[in-house]
Amino acid sequence: MTDWAVVWLGVMAVSLALMAIIQIALIAAGIRLVLRMSATIEDARKELRPLLDKVNRIADDAAKAASLATLQVERIDQAMAATAARVDEAATVLRAAMGGPIRQGAAVVMAIKAILSALRRTPAPAGRGRHDDEDTLFVG
Repeated sequence: MTDWAVVWLGVMAVSLALMAIIQIALIAAGIRLVLRMSATIEDARKELRPLLDKVNRIADDAAKAASLATLQVERIDQAMAATAARVDEAATVLRAAMGGPIRQGAAVVMAIKAILSALRRTPAPAGRGRHDDEDTLFVG
């Protein structure tokens, strides 16, 4: 081997050692980067967990409130339907109770009018016959 071969062999050995050192440094930097990212992700999880729990509790409370509101609306609807039925029933009873006396009162008033009308009429003069009475009944 010549001297140049030994020099080139030394250059190759130094280059190989330098490449190995660079690769080891890159692997170490990659490992540190992964560890930092893992720690950051874990910190984010720890900070977000209470927030997510709070959001879940709020959603549960909102669902309960919506359920209670629906229940209250159904109760109000039932109460309104029952009230409407009772009012309708009361109106029917009132009509039945008042209808008879009002009809009877109207009949009494009509009877009084007929009596007063009959009393106001004057008797027909003696010279008139039956034919004249029929003329007063004629509508035409």
